[in-house]
Amino acid sequence: MGPLGGTHQFPKATISSVLAPSLRRQLMVTLDENPFFQLNRKELELLQRFRERTVVTITPAKAILRYRDEIAKLACIHPFLMHAAITVTMLHNRHLTGMADAKLSATEAFHYYQSIALFNDKLSRPLQGSERDALWVAAGILGTISFGHIEAKSPEEAWPLKPPSSLDFNWLSLSEGKVEVWRITNVLETQFRQLALEHMNFPTTIPAGPGLEALPSELSVLCRFNASSTAENNPYYTVALSVAQALNLTCNYNTNMLFFRFSMTMGSEYKRLLVRKDPGALLLLAYWYAKACQHGHWWIVGRAALECQAICIFLEKYHRHDSNVQRLLQFPKLVLACLNRRDTVGDLASFSTA
Repeated sequence: MGPLGGTHQFPKATISSVLAPSLRRQLMVTLDENPFFQLNRKELELLQRFRERTVVTITPAKAILRYRDEIAKLACIHPFLMHAAITVTMLHNRHLTGMADAKLSATEAFHYYQSIALFNDKLSRPLQGSERDALWVAAGILGTISFGHIEAKSPEEAWPLKPPSSLDFNWLSLSEGKVEVWRITNVLETQFRQLALEHMNFPTTIPAGPGLEALPSELSVLCRFNASSTAENNPYYTVALSVAQALNLTCNYNTNMLFFRFSMTMGSEYKRLLVRKDPGALLLLAYWYAKACQHGHWWIVGRAALECQAICIFLEKYHRHDSNVQRLLQFPKLVLACLNRRDTVGDLASFSTA
């Protein structure tokens, strides 16, 4: 008898189908060596769903066929990655069944916190073998969970309308932490080197321009842009450039990658402006959220829509006498209105900031 509550036999069509016999044995060793990591049949089925369905929604399209099985195999060897995979799959299940809840269930919370604890513990030790690969993948999945799970059920419960909390920008902190994990794991020496290069070199893969001129003139005035503006002398500059490039791109692989890279463009001064709820910083984030809503990805649209709506309400309330701010709200408000319609995809694709 083994830790699965029966013999070490997998149910039909489980994750074992992608594993060589040696890796199936490794999964059993992983379970036996981790007494607090007992998988039942349902959790094994979640791992299978992760491989067959969920991983496809969180990995760039160009990479998915090449890396799907490798990620599944790593999840069977490394508990911190297995917990992360189970968590993100459970959240995906909720979305697909329309049973989303603001709070993590006890089981989701258990797997999520186990993943974080084991992940941090592994980072504190010398890395060996495939641990580098698994840590890099886990960092991405944990970032997805952090962004994809939002406890607010309404805009009033979402930032920036809700009372301040140290967790308000937790998703952004994890995004920054992912870059540090890339450094620690030396990702260019892992089996995911090509995928990492796609992320790192992304700015060279999209057409040059448009630049800041693509933004509404009122937004340029609000952010104090002029001919001499640079990333060094204007805290809005890099974020605004990313928004300008995203606004006129269709929703495809490139804009998907642009989403992943956006948070990396936020400098420390821009983040301080967000914390202070500066209208220029809020509007740039609202425009990015509005564009992100066009993707329709399950783990993006929830937070993007709620916090975008919360920003609009906040700016309508506290900057109602600023006509430029009110005009600039038209674009994100139109996107949000369309998001509630059945023909969302068709309508969103035609939106313009003009």
